Amino acid sequence: MYPRTNLFICAAALSLLTACDDPPKADDSNFEKTLQGYYDSHPVCAAIPLTFPVDLRGDGDAARKRQLEPLVAAGLIAVTTIQKNDSAASGQGQATDYLHYAPTAAGEKVVRKGADGFLGGTDICFARRKVVKIESFTEPADVAGVKVSHVTYDYELKDVEPWATGPDIAGAFPQIATLLAKPGNQATDVLVQTDNGWKHERDVR
Repeated sequence: MYPRTNLFICAAALSLLTACDDPPKADDSNFEKTLQGYYDSHPVCAAIPLTFPVDLRGDGDAARKRQLEPLVAAGLIAVTTIQKNDSAASGQGQATDYLHYAPTAAGEKVVRKGADGFLGGTDICFARRKVVKIESFTEPADVAGVKVSHVTYDYELKDVEPWATGPDIAGAFPQIATLLAKPGNQATDVLVQTDNGWKHERDVR
C-alpha cells in the first residue's frame, strides 16, 4: 500500500491534470480579459486607400492632398517636392512636379499598413478600445469544428492621440470625429474556445 501522503500527492496531481483539460469557461471575466488583451494590441484606426510612401502630381489629386494636409500639419507625414518624367519609359516628355508623402518618425507609430491585406491601403491609428462591460454572450456553439461565442460589450476610447481631436482632422477623417463624439460604443465580436483559453476570431485565422 502507498503511504497516505503519497496517495494525497497523486490525487492532487490528478486533480491538476484534470483541471488543465477543462475548457475555459464562458463567462464575463474570461471574455472581458480576452477582448481587452486583443484590443490592447489592435488600436482603433481610420483607413485611407493609399500606401506610403506615395507620390501625387503637383497639379492634380487635389482632394487626396487636402485629406493629407492635416496629417502633415500634425507632424505625422512629411512632404517634399520631387520631379518625375512621366514618359521615362519612352525617353520623351518633360519632368513633372510631384509631392512625395512619407511617414515621419512620429508618424511611423500611428501610420501602418492596412489591416486588410487584400484591400491594401493604410491605417491611421488614433486610440484604443477600453472594454467597459460585457452585456451578453451566446452559449458556445460548434462552428467549423470549433466552439465560438458571440460577445456583445460596451467600450470607450482611451489613449486618444492629441492630434486626432483637431478640427482639420475631423474634416478630413469624419469617421474619427464620429467615434470620438460618442460617449460610449457597443460592439459584438466572435470569440473562439482554444486549448489556451478564449481567443478573438482574428487571432485564430
